[in-house]
Amino acid sequence: MTEVVNKPEREDPLAWQTKKAGQLLVASARHSYDPRVDVDWDQPLAEDRWFLPEKRISLYGTDLYESLSHEQQVLLSREELAASLASGVWTELILLQLVARYAYKRDVTSPQVQFALTEIADEVRHMIMFTRLVEKVGAQWYPIAPKTQRNGLLLKTFAPLPALWAMLLLTEEFFDRFQREQAADETVQPLVRTVARIHVVEEARHITFARTELERFVPTLSPRRLELLRNFLAGIVKTIRRDRYNPLMYERAGIDPAVAVAAGRDNPIGKANGAYGAERIAPYYKSIGLIGGKSEKVWRDAGWLSA
Repeated sequence: MTEVVNKPEREDPLAWQTKKAGQLLVASARHSYDPRVDVDWDQPLAEDRWFLPEKRISLYGTDLYESLSHEQQVLLSREELAASLASGVWTELILLQLVARYAYKRDVTSPQVQFALTEIADEVRHMIMFTRLVEKVGAQWYPIAPKTQRNGLLLKTFAPLPALWAMLLLTEEFFDRFQREQAADETVQPLVRTVARIHVVEEARHITFARTELERFVPTLSPRRLELLRNFLAGIVKTIRRDRYNPLMYERAGIDPAVAVAAGRDNPIGKANGAYGAERIAPYYKSIGLIGGKSEKVWRDAGWLSA
C-alpha cells in the first residue's frame, strides 16, 4: 500500500491540479526571463573567482586536491561546472520530449497542458543559456557517456508518463539545491550566479507542477507498477553518481583522470554532497511511496537517504 504524505483536505486531485496549473501560468507570465537580454554576456569574468562553490568540487578535501595549485583548483571548478551544464542540457532534452508526449493527446485548452507547453519553452531557453555559459567561461562542450546516451534514447521513446514526472522532479530538485547555493555564494563568478538565479526561479514552477502530478498519480499505481517506478528512480540515482566523476573533466584540468576518478569516488565529502543534493527529494519520495523495497538500499548506499 502506498504511503501518501499527509496533507490538509483539499478538493478533488484533478481539480486541485487544474487550479495549481492556472496559478503557475500566471507566475510564468510575471516571472520569466530571456537569457539573451536578462544576462549581461559582455561582462568580463571576475579574476580569481570560483565557477562553483569550492566545497562542492569533487576532489575537495582529498590529498590530491591539496597537491594542486590554486589556479588548477579554479580550473577544475570550471571544468566541473561545464560538465554539469552538459548533463543538465542532456537531461532537459529528455524531459522536453517526455513533456511533449504528455501534451500530445490532451486537451490543449486545459491549464495543465498549457503549463506543460510553457515548461517546454522554459527548458529550451535554459539549454541555450547553459551552452552559452560554457562558451563564455572558456570551456569546451562535454559529450554524454555512450551508455547514458543509449539509455536516454530508450527513455525518451518508451518511458511511461509517471516516469516523466518522477525523473523530472528527482533531477530538478537535486540540481536546484546546488544552484540555489551557487546563486547566493559571493565567491562564485557573478555570471554563473546570474544564470543559476534565473534557473532557480523558473525551475521552482516546474517542481511544483511535477509534485501535483505525482501526488495525483502515485496513489493509483498497482504494487507492480509502483515497484517498477521505484527501481527506475534508483537507476537514475546510480547514473547521476556514476557520471559525476567524468574522466574528461579531470584530464582537461591537467590531472591524471584515473587517479582523480578513484579519489573522487572515495571522497567522503563527495558522498556528503550527494546527500545535500537529495536532502529535500529523498524524504519526499519516501513519504509518497517512491522509495521502498529493493530501491531503498540504492538510495541508502548512495548516502542520499538517512532517515
